[in-house]
Amino acid sequence: MVSIFAGEAKDLIDRANRPQSLIITIYGAYSRSLGGWLSSSAIVSLCAELDVDEASVRSALSRFKRRGILISKSQNGIQGYALSPEARKTFELGDTRVLERREAPRDEGWVLVVFSIPEKNRALRYQLRSRLVRVGFAQVSGGLWIAPRQLTNDVIALAKSLKIEPHMSIFSAHHLAFKSTQAVVAEWWDLDGIGELYKSFALTVRPIIRKWFTKKITKPDPLEAFIDYTRVLTNWRHVPYFDPGLPKEYLPKNWPGFPAMDSFFRVHDLLAIPALSHFHSVAGKTESKNTKK
Repeated sequence: MVSIFAGEAKDLIDRANRPQSLIITIYGAYSRSLGGWLSSSAIVSLCAELDVDEASVRSALSRFKRRGILISKSQNGIQGYALSPEARKTFELGDTRVLERREAPRDEGWVLVVFSIPEKNRALRYQLRSRLVRVGFAQVSGGLWIAPRQLTNDVIALAKSLKIEPHMSIFSAHHLAFKSTQAVVAEWWDLDGIGELYKSFALTVRPIIRKWFTKKITKPDPLEAFIDYTRVLTNWRHVPYFDPGLPKEYLPKNWPGFPAMDSFFRVHDLLAIPALSHFHSVAGKTESKNTKK
């Protein structure tokens, strides 16, 4: 079993303070409403509200450009960065996973992935295994991996993004014998580790829940909403990818994923719209000033 969740749970505490993570959230959650492009000054201004200094922002932008996540692009004589086509596809595929409530599905079968990547491409093989875990798959043995059937589109998109279609086959399957499905699920997935990841998220969101819901605020201040929602979303957006979305009957009792999900969507439902409104006011105002110059 691939066990990475202890490190991920610890990492979750710091993620919402990292320039790279916050910039990715800004592009994924907000920029697509403006076509996926933002001026450099707009990104700097928005990150300043999240207590990130300009030097750190520009350094992160350069790294994203080198990695092909962002593309340097000018619009109306204004320098900025746009999402690459690949990054846009990743966000579009992830919207359902991150921003829609996931109900525990019925057992509708499984998707199996078999791959064989030549030894000379060992780095690619390692990357694929790491990405499969981060999509929610579990390793059965060697090159055989499994997930609930609803993750079929995710793994197809993953194979295409890594250009490994010639080395992979995908099957649908049902569990027939001999152990119970609950027993093999517990063997293949580190449910305790995934649960700890949810618990870590719950700790990070607790102060935000207390702040907004103790006073029963119905009209959030847009700037405060932007700051809090961006940080919460930055922590949340990784978590659903590690969770395969197993049927409820295969999960431990008192599964921490359910209350953690409820906490995120309480924040999302209250703050997402005013946060987007603030983003538009800053991005639009910044670009207007640059145009006048």
